[in-house]
Amino acid sequence: MKILAVSGSLRKGSTNTALLLAAQKIANGSLQIQLADPLDRIPHFNPDLDTDTPPEEVKKWRTELKEADAILFSSPEYAFAIPGVLKNALDWIVSSAELYGKPVGLINASPSYAGASKAQEALIHLLNVLTVKINDGCVLSIASVNKKLDANGNVIDSKTETELMNCLENLKALVLESSEN
Repeated sequence: MKILAVSGSLRKGSTNTALLLAAQKIANGSLQIQLADPLDRIPHFNPDLDTDTPPEEVKKWRTELKEADAILFSSPEYAFAIPGVLKNALDWIVSSAELYGKPVGLINASPSYAGASKAQEALIHLLNVLTVKINDGCVLSIASVNKKLDANGNVIDSKTETELMNCLENLKALVLESSEN
């Protein structure tokens, strides 16, 4: 089962990217989790370029999404919204529909104690517009994330590790359920 892991952060020391890498370790071969190339490679969305022959990086992005059995997003919150680079990448697939009916998991991590619920709400709303398959078991919010990862990006909080494993298991079940229908 191939899962494409997409980080909404471009920051070198991103905890969201670290969580996706931790998910790779936790999956331990039961899921093939591959990190997508950074989203800043994708040009700014322009409807005039959204044709049968879009820019090469857009083709690559669409192919990555198409070839995956499921997508796992991990995104920070910037100014109560998802990062522009993630919104831009998703704008490129509105018309091409690579996420239509695709099982999706969502991790939202924040260094604050309060979490990042606004970005999570916005991303869920956007993903629903793109008609993905998502359920509550595939959505994980991690507050105070910087206290739950070590300097190497390993999950050091047992509750967070369990929640991440559960999120992956629920995403796997959603993929299996989708393939039966």
